[in-house]
Amino acid sequence: MNEILNIMDKIQGRFERILNKVHQVEKKPRDFGSGELLYIAEIHTIVAIEKNPGINTTKLSGLLGVTKGAVSQTIGKLERKAYLKKIKDKNNDKNVLFELTKKGKQVAKGHDKFHREKFSEYLQDLTLSQATIFNEVLEQIETFINNSDSENNI
Repeated sequence: MNEILNIMDKIQGRFERILNKVHQVEKKPRDFGSGELLYIAEIHTIVAIEKNPGINTTKLSGLLGVTKGAVSQTIGKLERKAYLKKIKDKNNDKNVLFELTKKGKQVAKGHDKFHREKFSEYLQDLTLSQATIFNEVLEQIETFINNSDSENNI
């Protein structure tokens, strides 16, 4: 039992360090091929729109795990920078949808290339079984955070 508690303490410590490092990375903008610096929230919004053309604020908020207000702020910045445009829903005039511009598509490709070349090299040696378990652990962590956040316990 002590071994399990020891491992759980190590997992918690490592997870907290990872969160802190991710927080630091989010503060540093990068160029994904447009010649302009984009923050992580901006590029992930662009990628989400690329993968879900015609998405609206509510669905984008759920997909990214952020508030609708945060999505609206990021969308405004990206629209001013000409990475996306707002279009009206043909079925509902009140519903605003998002579509990438050519520039937005270019940086989405740059981000994909970044992940293929950088991030994937760290995970490429995982077996299918290991990758599946890793994904399941991440799902459990996400569920824990969602539940903790809704209970105001984080």
